[in-house]
Amino acid sequence: DVQLAGREVVDPTAGMSSEAALHWQIVHRKKDGVEALIDESLRRQDAVGVLNNVLLPAMKEVGDKFGAGELILPFVLQSAEVMKKSVAYLEQFMERVEGVSKGTIVLATVYGDVHDIGKNLVKTILSNNGYTVHDLGKQVPANTIIEKAVEHQADAIGLSALLVSTSKQMPLIVNELGRRGLHIPVLVGGAAINRRFGRRILFLDDTREPYDAGVFYCKDAFEGLAVIDQLLDESRQAQFIDAVFSEAYAEVERKPRRRRSRGGIARRTVRDAPVIPSPPFWGARVVRQMPLEIVLQHLHKAELFRLSWGAKNTQGAEWARLVEEFEARLLRMAKAAKRSGTLQPQAVYAYLPVNSAGDELIVWDAAAYAAAGEKREAARFVFPRQSDGDFLCISDYFADAAGGRVDVMVLQAVTVGAVATAEFERLQAANEYSEGYFFHGLAVQAAEATANYLTEWVRGQLKLAAGQGKRYSWGYPACPQLEDHRLVLQLLPQLADELGMSLTESWQWVPEQSTAALFAHHPDARYYSVGSLDRAQQILG
Repeated sequence: DVQLAGREVVDPTAGMSSEAALHWQIVHRKKDGVEALIDESLRRQDAVGVLNNVLLPAMKEVGDKFGAGELILPFVLQSAEVMKKSVAYLEQFMERVEGVSKGTIVLATVYGDVHDIGKNLVKTILSNNGYTVHDLGKQVPANTIIEKAVEHQADAIGLSALLVSTSKQMPLIVNELGRRGLHIPVLVGGAAINRRFGRRILFLDDTREPYDAGVFYCKDAFEGLAVIDQLLDESRQAQFIDAVFSEAYAEVERKPRRRRSRGGIARRTVRDAPVIPSPPFWGARVVRQMPLEIVLQHLHKAELFRLSWGAKNTQGAEWARLVEEFEARLLRMAKAAKRSGTLQPQAVYAYLPVNSAGDELIVWDAAAYAAAGEKREAARFVFPRQSDGDFLCISDYFADAAGGRVDVMVLQAVTVGAVATAEFERLQAANEYSEGYFFHGLAVQAAEATANYLTEWVRGQLKLAAGQGKRYSWGYPACPQLEDHRLVLQLLPQLADELGMSLTESWQWVPEQSTAALFAHHPDARYYSVGSLDRAQQILG
């Protein structure tokens, strides 16, 4: 026992065996002293025994607690750090032991996709549960994934994708494995897909027969671990695969549900804006620096804490405790980012002359319009229209070309810089999993805060009422086509020339912590969905 501020603090591991104390420290995220506990445990069993009887059961308990909602993801990663430290120390006693690895997994984020936070979590969980993991990184071509799986004699391939467009790489890889006569199970996961998608891509395009090694959807890293454990356990493998195949056959025989419509003819229902604001200039401006402390005042803390920092299902007293902890963490991380320069908010924004034409938005050349009022087409966006309800379309929030008035649209793109990506990768390489997770979440939300800050600036320049107008980012229901990012880059060449931003093959921004949007000043502008159910069924089914 020790004295702290006049109060006696009891060591919760007092009286425990070294094995029990080591287990406790992994579950409760305590790194200090694991080496001594391992040394003591090695007096009673060998290194493989410590791994199998102490370390792995502790991580299983962590996974069970996460699955039951008792732990948030950052705490899981902190346990993983303790596990990593313990395994690293234990490895010196296992060098000559054969068969220590439970299996070999090849992981990759598919080609065109720059997001790898989910894939990194899978790597952490699998490697800390006794598997050898070969992480191929992000934007990995299909052929490279297959060749590396063969080279490493992989027991399974894990594929991750954030976007619907990049998830199309997954069936491509499964079909190529089938064509080559390979028999490597494929695990798929990511925000873009669901279990139905995983069941349907089991069937090969040319024969409509199932890929015999199997395709397995995993909603998170711990389901991935459970799937791998069953696939490599001879006593459970056959029953597990049979169950997945039965579900897949049932899925492909199911008729897709269709959204019922109230009918009607698509028509514009949005009134003309009573006033078209005058911009302070036509064309683009580059903002190379923004005060980080001011930008972070525009953070949406609920999104940061719940979505990006893993507390989405936390409620009551536990939520209040986490908010206090997260507020302190945010303050500490913001100061560190400002001091080290690892978050660098930058932007390009433009006031562009536009007119609508049905579902299309015509962008006139800003220089020609500013010089002589000439309407010379520079680009044209096409947006989907609701097939029901108010029949909304983004183009309706701008003046019709037939009416004679030229409207103004704000086009903006923001980033917190390549330095943010570099810092995240540094933390991952240093096995600072939880800090990497927290930093990645902050960087993503800092980019969104930069966009919020810029939008408020634009509102002020246009002399709009507080909250008037809406910002629409590509990839969301009202403007789903990420391909339109190429038009953004065309209209805002400063993004590439001065901020170093670029696009992947699937039209995602690099650096990852970047976003682009258009802003409609119309007082009636709002967010809405466009055929979301039909669209999801078409994409995933």
